[in-house]
Amino acid sequence: MRCVVLCNKISRFILATFVLGITTLAAHEARAATLPLRQAGMWQSSTVVTLADGKKYRDGAPIVTVSCVDPSTDLKFFTFEGSSCTSMNISGSGTTYDIDGACKDEGKPVKIHTQINYVDSETVELAGSVTSATGPVRLQAEMKFQGPCLAGMQPGDEGDIENGQFVKADNINDAGNQ
Repeated sequence: MRCVVLCNKISRFILATFVLGITTLAAHEARAATLPLRQAGMWQSSTVVTLADGKKYRDGAPIVTVSCVDPSTDLKFFTFEGSSCTSMNISGSGTTYDIDGACKDEGKPVKIHTQINYVDSETVELAGSVTSATGPVRLQAEMKFQGPCLAGMQPGDEGDIENGQFVKADNINDAGNQ
């Protein structure tokens, strides 16, 4: 069974939940730093998720997705639809950032803690946890710049590569992703 859409949604959900609320920064401007923009082009994300029960999602096999990023879509990849944060603090500078927040996901409270390391212009590492009533979900992710977006990709597209071809799962600009 192909997991393009499901794995992409889970990966984006987990990643987005960690970097939750970037668009709410205006409301929390006094307490928030700004994350640097990644360079425009295709980024591949490899994410390993540890569930609240301590088991690795997909037996620890990384969820691998690709995204076509430009300045207008970059931060959208780090937001999560339908969530609201009562507090969000992004601190750091240069290459290292911490994000802590108290948010809601589907009406239920979650606490966010994330560490982001901009290793270089082509690599971003992320480690974090989302803690809810069921316990913490943890992840380790590495995002690597791959070069220009493939022919036919539009900024905001996300999916995976199969047999050398991009298979679109969705676009971050779609109404359901806002």
